Formats: sequence, structure tokens, C-alpha cells
Amino acid sequence: MLKNYFLVALRTIKRNKIYSTINIFGLSLGIASSILILMWVNDELSYNSSHENLPSIFRVMENQHYSDRIGTTSSTPGPLSPYLKATYPEVKYASRLTWPTENLFNVEEASYYESGRYVDADFMEMFTFKFIEGSASTAFNDKNAVVLTETMAKKYFGNAPAMDQVFRMNNKESMKVTGVVEDWPKNSDFGGFAYLLNFDKFMDENKQWLDQWGNNNVSTFVQLQSGQDWEAYSTKINRLLDEKNDENNIELFLYPATKMHLYGSFENGVQDGGRIRYVKIFGIIAIFLLLIACINFMNLSTALAVKRSKEVALRKVVGAFRKHLIYQFLTESIVFSALGGLAAAVLVIVLMPFFNEISDKSLVFEFNTATVLLFSGTILFTGFVGGSYPAFYIARFEPAKVLKGQLKSGKAAVRFRKVLVTTQFVLSIIMIFCTVVVYQQLWYVQNQDTGFNKEGIIYMEMQENMAEKYDLIQDQLLKDPSILSVSESSFSPLSIGNSTWGLDWPGKDPQERILFSNFAIDGSYIETMGLTLVGGRTFDKTMATDTANIIINESAARKMGFEPLEAVDQPITVWGERKGHIIGVVKDYNYSSSHSVIRPMFMMFEKDWCSYIIVRAKPQQYTAAIDALNSVHTTYAPAYPFEYRFLDVDWAEFYENEERTGQLFQGFAWLSIFISCLGLFGLAAFAIQQRTKEIGVRKVLGASTSSIITLTVKDFALLVIIAAVIGSPLAWYLMDQWLTDFAFHVNISVMVPLAAMLLALFIAVVTVGFHSIRAARTNPVDALRYE
Repeated sequence: MLKNYFLVALRTIKRNKIYSTINIFGLSLGIASSILILMWVNDELSYNSSHENLPSIFRVMENQHYSDRIGTTSSTPGPLSPYLKATYPEVKYASRLTWPTENLFNVEEASYYESGRYVDADFMEMFTFKFIEGSASTAFNDKNAVVLTETMAKKYFGNAPAMDQVFRMNNKESMKVTGVVEDWPKNSDFGGFAYLLNFDKFMDENKQWLDQWGNNNVSTFVQLQSGQDWEAYSTKINRLLDEKNDENNIELFLYPATKMHLYGSFENGVQDGGRIRYVKIFGIIAIFLLLIACINFMNLSTALAVKRSKEVALRKVVGAFRKHLIYQFLTESIVFSALGGLAAAVLVIVLMPFFNEISDKSLVFEFNTATVLLFSGTILFTGFVGGSYPAFYIARFEPAKVLKGQLKSGKAAVRFRKVLVTTQFVLSIIMIFCTVVVYQQLWYVQNQDTGFNKEGIIYMEMQENMAEKYDLIQDQLLKDPSILSVSESSFSPLSIGNSTWGLDWPGKDPQERILFSNFAIDGSYIETMGLTLVGGRTFDKTMATDTANIIINESAARKMGFEPLEAVDQPITVWGERKGHIIGVVKDYNYSSSHSVIRPMFMMFEKDWCSYIIVRAKPQQYTAAIDALNSVHTTYAPAYPFEYRFLDVDWAEFYENEERTGQLFQGFAWLSIFISCLGLFGLAAFAIQQRTKEIGVRKVLGASTSSIITLTVKDFALLVIIAAVIGSPLAWYLMDQWLTDFAFHVNISVMVPLAAMLLALFIAVVTVGFHSIRAARTNPVDALRYE
């Protein structure tokens, strides 16, 4: 019986080649795109899953209470980790983890900057490492030990054993390889490092600030003993910093490492948003695309039901039961879905490299158990959803009416097809709407007035004794005709530090904690960065008193209780000992991404802290400016590779995630429209075929070509307008929620839903109009010759 069902399905495909091709092609596109998205979703959901102990590992975080908000940070004091392990029996392992750090590796004649992290020995026990050489228990017995990834070991030592190899780091220290581990998977929050170094070494080099409970500079992770109640322990350490640092405004808490990737965003002390929002959005898109493909199949199948009515009637006459017919048509639907699935597998293989490039993933399509289950599940889901209504609808046909020629496509069936078409366009309009808003926001953040001029800014970190020779370097660079201005800073322009201590002024509430961004600059920084000085002056190296003075931004002035111009010449005290004045106020500028509000900020004149050279190059002379930087670097730091950055590139990198999201949205929006129109193309062809005689009669009675086109197009156009009315509010709500992630964002205009509707309407009219024009130009004699 089952074999017979399959044979009938194949004969049906052969008999209706055009409609079968449309169905299979539409299903293949829907299944392929859904599979790609679901693979992306699965990759996100499986982040950090390679670590066996992850359920018992927690990140120690802080809620910092300020006067106007609660800030959440994963940056914690250096002494915290060893204290937790030594004091609390609940803790099995504890480790500190630094932010990614670049060091210069000198192996024989090769010298490269490599990114890695400093960790405690417990880190190797907490997280799962697959050692190729060495072991976790002995990896950090030596302070100068380094654990390399497999890729880095091969880069420097080829296929020779890397274990016990000795090389120099930063042109001075001798480091010894004590382990080689397999590269961590890309879907890991701890990946992306080329090596791990012993935290004890980092502590020796930075003890003056790492040993202070008041300095937050590392991440802290703990693994609890088996069976421990992590929430109870989190409560236990909540007020620990009260006794260690006299801080009564900071709360410690544990956050599960299993939630770190997807639920890592906090707002006012409470978890809110995070990457889980994107996972949900793309999961919904996968369902949308699959439903659009299923709706295509249902529409065309029910539309073609009339053509198969006699076949159904004859089967019933010779004894077929309703359930047999349902089985048959469901089997046909699954055959269609399976053929679409095979074509989808080819599409996935072809499109995977392109999809990986856009999504910044390393997904691999393999025919393993998981892939087979995913494909099988998708094919069965598509087959049953797409074939259920047509199967039940066709099986209801009454043989007597069919064989007497009295069967007509009922109003209920027509209405149902209209509902399905409307649903398709609701989903498509939602995706068009979202794509437009995403790109509007991307354009806004990339072209908004940031308060500084990022074009032509090139900067590099100073090595060896370059900071001491800065005045000479500045003079040399200013002589180059390609360079407009030169300055120095303690931070790169978009990575400025912050703290709640260090600045006092008359009238400040001693209990008030205000988070200030702060950094050191020279007198040329404001000019070089293109900042606007709204009051006062910049630093002057000929004035010795400027070492105690500061320059603030407008937000800082208001936070201190002054209007920007009133703040100039107000007395301040820096770090309790340096008494000076506010000598200048700059217009607020965005020194972090548009996801964040502009914080209060002050700048100091402290040359000894500066470690970056920043230059503004003349337009069209960037290459010459880079050559000038390379020349001074070669002169003053010849042992270090020359590296530089463009500020506009750094700014663009802030929005890489949104850029990828926009590209994916755009691609899937066009795909949804294409699949919808593919079904609409077939449905319109069938609908006009059913009205061939009516069109012939109208032409005989004098109807014009334009009136016939309008007659056939208007029904479909009305469905698109209804879809826009339904889909636009839903899309508006979704995008309004997405925009809350940005401190600076566009306001959604009424032009967005209008544009989405007009685009969908245009595509639908063109699709249906193709068949309408053909029908309107047909000779009515051909349509009526047998009447």
C-alpha cells in the first residue's frame, strides 16, 4: 500500500511539472534557510558546552550602587579569588582571568604580537582543556610557564614538540612552554586566545594595584563543591566588600557560567536582554520561512484539488475509504517535502561558506546523527503541516457531485487560501519592516554626530622608551606634510577607563558615588580628536600648575551641579592631594558605542601615564602618515613590530554584530518575499486559468486590457494591504524593543510600514500582473471556442 502511495505521488509530480517544480523549489528554499538559521541557533545555545564542569562554575560579579542607577560589572578586585578559596569551604576552585592581553613573542628570528590571558592554576582544573602535551596539574608550576594552543605551537615550532621550548617575551623575559592544548571551539566565551600565562607572574609585575581591594581589574570565577546551594553562597558573600574596602555600595553575587553568553546583559542591576534576544528573533525567522514555504504548498495543493477531483471520486467509487485518501495525500506531501529536503541539503552545502562569513561562525554541515535528525524533523514537520489541510480537504469530495461535474471550489476553500496568502505577506512585511529599521539604526550610529572627528585619526601604542622621547617624536611627526596634528593619551580613544573615586569639589555629598571616566592627555589632544571646547582652555605644558588641573565634559559639569560655562575655574581635588581647577569644558562626545550613555568624564595633564600616540592625517595622505609613524617607531622601538589602528575602523567594529544582523535580516527578508511570490505566481496562474472563460466573455463585451488586469490584480493587492495592517504593528513592537538596547537610536517613522507595504505590494502586483497581462491579451475566441 505504501509503495502504491509513493508511485502515485511520483506520477502526480510528473503530471503537474510546473506546479510541482514551484512547490519543490519553494520548499527547498524554506527548508535550507531554516536549517541554516537553526544551525546558528544551536551554535549559540551550545556556547561553552565543551566544559564538563560548567554547571558548577560561576562568575563573581558586582552590583555597584550609584546616585542615579545600579551598574553591573564582571570586573572584580585582584585579592578576591584567593580569599574566596582560602576562606569558604564551599569553594572547590577559584581563578582570576585578565582581559585579553597582547605580548610580543620572540621565537628565534620571528616576532609577533599574540593575544592571550593570565589565569591562576585552578583555571586549568575548572575548565576543560584537552592537553596534547603536558597536563593541567603541572601547567603552572613555574611562574614563567606558558600554555600554547595547538595552532600557536605549530606556528612557532612546526611539527616538532613544543613542550619545554624556551623563548623570549617582550624582548626580555624567558618563557617556557609547559603545555599545548587543542584550540578551544569558537563557540566559547573563553576562546580566541593563543596562549595562557601564570597569573602569579602578572601579580609580580602589577602588585601595586592588583593587591588592592579597591581596584577592579580582573574577572573572578569559582567552582563550588558538589551539592552546594549556589544561591545561598551568593547571599553569603553579598556584603563581603563592606569589611574589605569600607564599601557599603557594592554587592557581590554569583552568576551561573551557563547563562554568561546568552543572558550577559544587565540593566540597573537586573538581568535584561543579551544575545538570547537575537536567538529568539532568528528562531522565529526560521519558523516564519518554513511556514511561508508550507503555506505555498497548501495553497497550490488546495487550488489544484479541483483538477484531481475525478481521481478522488473514482477511488471512492471503487472502495477507498476517507482515511486511505488522507494517507495518500499526506504521503504525497512528505514526498514533496523530502525532494525539497534533498535540494535543500545541496543549497545548505553551497551557501554555508557565505552564511559563515556573514554570521562570523564556523558552522560545518556534516551528515551525522544530529544533522540527520534535524533534517528528518524539518522534512516531516513541513510535510505534515503543508499537507494536512489539502489532504483533509481533498478527501471530503463527494463522488456523485464530482462525476456529474457539479464540483466547484467552495467559498470556504477560497477564503482559506486568501487567509494563507495574507499570512505569508504578514510574515514578509514584518521582515521587511525589521530590515529597514535595522539599517536605519546602523546608518544612524555610523553617521551620527559623535562629538569628535574620527576620519583620518591613526594611533599606535608607544613601546620601549617612546613615551620618554615623546616631545622629540611629536616634533618629528609634525614636520611631515601628511600630518596635521599629534597628541598622546593614556588610553586608546575608544577604550577609556573609569572609577568612582578620585574627584572631589566643594558641595559634593561624601556619600554620593559618581562613575567618572578619566584619562591623561597632552595639550594637543582636543585639537587632534576634533573635540569642541565650549568653555575655558586646553592644557599648556609651559604652565606647571596644569598638572593639578582638569578638563571635563558637559555631562560631568551637570553631574557636579554646574552649567558647562559655570564649571570653568571651579576648584577641585584629585585623589585627595592634588588641588587644582577645572580649566576647560568640552562638548559631550561619544567615546564608547551608542549602546551606552555618555558618562561624566575628566581629563588630566599627566604625561607619565600616556602610552598612545594619536595623529590626524591629511585627507588622501594616510599612507604617507603611516610611513611617518613607522619611521619614528623604527627609530625608537626597533625591536617591536609596527602596529597601528584607524579610529573609524574601531568605531565600525562597535557595530559588527548589528551589521551582521542587518545583513541576515535583509537576506531572509528578500528570501521570504521570493518564496511568497513563488507561491503567488503559481496561485495566480491557477486562479486566472479558472477565470479564462469569464475573461473571454468580458473581452467580447468590450472590456479593455487595463480593466481586466485591474480585475485580476485587485484581489491580491487587497490581501497585501490587509497583511500590512496586521504585520506593521507587530513589527513596530519588535523593533521598538530592539532599539531599547541603544542609548542613542532612531525613532521609527510611519514611513517604514508604508515603505514595507508598498514594496510588498509592488512585488505582488508584478507577480500577478505577469499572468494578468497574458490573460488580457489572449484572443477571446480561444477561450470560448468550445462553448
